[in-house]
Amino acid sequence: MRSKRRTRHRLLLDEGVHLPKSYPNLTNLHDLLHISQAGLKGSSDEKVFNFAKRDSRLAVVFNVKDFKKFIQSDSPTVISLSTNLSDQQADLKICKALKKLKPSEKKNTLC
Repeated sequence: MRSKRRTRHRLLLDEGVHLPKSYPNLTNLHDLLHISQAGLKGSSDEKVFNFAKRDSRLAVVFNVKDFKKFIQSDSPTVISLSTNLSDQQADLKICKALKKLKPSEKKNTLC
């Protein structure tokens, strides 16, 4: 029986999202970068989105309505979080979404 190979995704956490240490499951399974670690603190949503695109990262955001307008055929996937989620809930939600993400959905998808 073949074992399932887990994909290690590259994520960019937007300004409203807490630092990677707040999400232990994600940190163990994926490559997380917070915009403050990338020198993008206070940057426009478009600049953050373009960085995610250039660095081949999926964007994790709260303000999905501001990011919807940037999604095109070659753009990164955007994962939307509810502000009502605890860090633990967000950690599990993102892990679950990434586990279900098909290779064809790594671009121009809104989760």
